[in-house]
Amino acid sequence: MLFTQLPEDVLYHILSHLDQRSLSRLSQVCKSFNRFVNRDAVWRKIAKGCLNSGITWNGTDIYPNIPLKERVKTAQNWYNGVCKRWILLKWKTKLLPWLQLDEDVLYLSQAAKIGAYPLYHDSRRLQRNPLEIFSGHKGDVCRFVLTDSHLISGGSDGKIMVHSRRSDLSLGLMGHSQEVNCLDSKNGLIISGSRDQTARIWTLTSSSPLATIPMFDRVWSVAISPTQRNYVEEVETVTMAQVNKVVEKLYAIR
Repeated sequence: MLFTQLPEDVLYHILSHLDQRSLSRLSQVCKSFNRFVNRDAVWRKIAKGCLNSGITWNGTDIYPNIPLKERVKTAQNWYNGVCKRWILLKWKTKLLPWLQLDEDVLYLSQAAKIGAYPLYHDSRRLQRNPLEIFSGHKGDVCRFVLTDSHLISGGSDGKIMVHSRRSDLSLGLMGHSQEVNCLDSKNGLIISGSRDQTARIWTLTSSSPLATIPMFDRVWSVAISPTQRNYVEEVETVTMAQVNKVVEKLYAIR
């Protein structure tokens, strides 16, 4: 009996003991091996241990239309730092993972979760297992910001999650009806912008927005000035009257 004539469950068990390099070499042996090795079932175990492969901790495949072999290759390139500048994550070209480095810890969004990955001091590469995972969204994390005390994230589900970095406490802020594209936070104040054509002002402990500012288009970016005397919005259309209105509300909150 030839190797390719073995039952598929036996072949899957044998291939489950190989790493990605061995599987790639095996796929070059012949066309039959190539067709079998390229199946998602062969790469699922490896993909689950890769960063941003689309396989969640419970085994759910978030991007079933993208071959797992390609996702593992992209994830390894990111991990080893050999990806080219013009290569994007192929399965999510409009929503790349958001990341922020805080001393020796890299905070990286992966689908609906944010992982805190420490760096090795000698090689400066990421450790495979995160120190902590922040969750709470039912959709992809669009943006997050770090403060000294909190991690604040906005998701495609319209929710804003406020995670304490000093305890296990988390708070979900509901107000936007579509994805939260942008966030900023300073001195206990949060401002968010969404696809629902509104910008909203919150505090770290508020369960509802303190103010809602309607816009003419989706809000792509917001920022609070260090003095909290004004803020900047980047939308396709914005009037000075709307900006002045928000400035007055910010002064009232102070």
